Amino acid sequence: MTPRRRLLAAAAATSAAAALLTGCEKPAPIVTVVSGGSSVYTEAAAFCFDEGQTLESGGCAQRATALTELPVRPGERIGIDVDGELADRGWQLVISDPADPQRTQASDTITDHYFPFTAPGIAPGGQLLLTVRTVNAESAPTGEWQFALVADS
Repeated sequence: MTPRRRLLAAAAATSAAAALLTGCEKPAPIVTVVSGGSSVYTEAAAFCFDEGQTLESGGCAQRATALTELPVRPGERIGIDVDGELADRGWQLVISDPADPQRTQASDTITDHYFPFTAPGIAPGGQLLLTVRTVNAESAPTGEWQFALVADS
């Protein structure tokens, strides 16, 4: 192969790689939940990369994610670890019972990257929905990660 052909081949390969990278989405930060020596993590189901966007205003990245399950025992310590970027933005913890919508608890805005709490009681065979929600200065949601806390026997 002549030097000119090598140069053209290298230029073509660089152009192809740049075209592929342009189609890539920026990944949203990951949230990890830890309990009883086990840990699970998930990517955001929805996340606003731009400062002025909120989940309600639209234009945020949406991703179909399966609900990530974590077995927990009542009274066990659960820890939530968020990326530093999320801690800087501020985030909230919401725990709800799909079987009883009245049984929903939400935290104040948290600005730490790690937050421990005690697992609430879960009926045998039941589950609680744990949602980590990033918020802006007006407390409007800008990102959402969901986990299922399932009763561990």
